Amino acid sequence: MTASLSDLSDGSEPKRPTFLLIEDDAVDVEAFRRAVKRNQVDCELVHASDGGEALKKLRDLVDEKDNVGVLAFLDLNMPGLNGHEFLTEVRRDDALKRLAVIVVTTTRHQRDIALAYDKNVAGYFEKDDLNSVLEMARQFAGRLVFPTLGSSGE
Repeated sequence: MTASLSDLSDGSEPKRPTFLLIEDDAVDVEAFRRAVKRNQVDCELVHASDGGEALKKLRDLVDEKDNVGVLAFLDLNMPGLNGHEFLTEVRRDDALKRLAVIVVTTTRHQRDIALAYDKNVAGYFEKDDLNSVLEMARQFAGRLVFPTLGSSGE
């Protein structure tokens, strides 16, 4: 289980983490879902097919649950608002700028890697080993104090 410090301030159990998968390929989405299940990751999984849809879902989450903690898994190569454009928009948005993002993509181009880290991603992984990514994410999210999103996250 994972929580932000504010989630624990009332003495209750930590909240389940929310994983936001931003991926346009249906086969990769299903592979990610299976890897979540196989690695026994206890999370709420939310899917967006491109960066624009992901921004909308994030803003809806912030509106519904102030101080929400989310770990995003981002593909870079998508139609519409791609991964780099999504990161630019997130980092400009005061309510979303603290979003923890892990890039999971097929590209190893040094320019893409540098651009992603320039936008403060938490990690950059290739899609070819989702089990390792999800095992890492399970361990990471189980211990992560999430940066909170929303207006009260200051």
